[in-house]
Amino acid sequence: MLYLLASCTTALEGLKSIYLRSFLAFIMSFLFVLVIGKPFIKYLKKKKFGEEIREEGPVSHFSKKGTPTMGGILIILGTLFTVFLVGDITNKFVIFMTIVTLLFSSIGFIDDYKKFTVNKKGLSGKKKLLGQCLISIGTWYFIDKFGLTGNQRLDFSIVNPLIPNSTLYIGGILMFLLIALILMGTSNAVNITDGLDGLAIMPVIISATVLGILTYFTGNIELSRHLNLYYTIGIGELTVFLSALIGSGFGFLWYNFYPAQIFMGDTGSLTLGGILGVVAILLKQELLLPVIGGIFVLEAISVILQVGSFKIRGKRVFRMAPIHHHFELKGLPETKVTMRFWIIALFLGMMALGIVRMRGIL
Repeated sequence: MLYLLASCTTALEGLKSIYLRSFLAFIMSFLFVLVIGKPFIKYLKKKKFGEEIREEGPVSHFSKKGTPTMGGILIILGTLFTVFLVGDITNKFVIFMTIVTLLFSSIGFIDDYKKFTVNKKGLSGKKKLLGQCLISIGTWYFIDKFGLTGNQRLDFSIVNPLIPNSTLYIGGILMFLLIALILMGTSNAVNITDGLDGLAIMPVIISATVLGILTYFTGNIELSRHLNLYYTIGIGELTVFLSALIGSGFGFLWYNFYPAQIFMGDTGSLTLGGILGVVAILLKQELLLPVIGGIFVLEAISVILQVGSFKIRGKRVFRMAPIHHHFELKGLPETKVTMRFWIIALFLGMMALGIVRMRGIL
């Protein structure tokens, strides 16, 4: 709305600045979540939407039983409300990301809601994957219909993040399979990571910050040329979207850090992972995403190794998977595990930016 207002009045032309609107989006979304956080937590407690703790989980987690979940609603509301106020709501990327956010959050919300009303298992894994697959089809269609770089062959190519102007054309069908793999992987990986107070949200914030920087660079013709990125008209507006997400994330962390007053639930984790995946695809940074979200990759791999090892050898690799529980059972306090994972996430985020910079000078 602010952007449209600035477009109508010459005197307010300065309000079109992505810098300014990104800053406003961050502050407004943070305050939005901070203000409505307490009454929302009280509402969830009143409705008894409390977390169920697995009996096979760490004993230290039993005290968390009954902690309100579905806190991802706060992050989503804060993000979309702020984007509506300060973003360019006519921008095709903003419209698409809004739709993607609502679709992913619908899957997560149905899953969370069913856990309290139908059965404790919630939405089946197959139905979740089906929903994520449909979103992948929508993402593929968006790229095919509206394009990214102005070159469809490049749009359906994998870009090497280390070598400038190095792409591999994979075609429409293979591109769809790649999109589906990325969206299912990131969405579920963030969901797996969300097991300790504050553990998932900070790596999400760091990843969104890195992607936000890249969206600005990619949407600026001079900076994209300087860094050997593929210039995409209009995608810079996603910097505002991601700034709102980051602000909402910090607002949520206010209530989610140890001891957590609220958990994000699948409503938050599936949605946040999906958003990171879609943005990386739109930026042509699919191969850089595993570095940016390395913590999520680590968590997902730990589960795959644990399950695979137990089925094949009858033995476990870790004391418990995901790997954050392994460190807990080794005696590390929950807060220490969380903070160390945050440090690793920050290191990986800086490494990803370093890779982009190296690509720009090669």
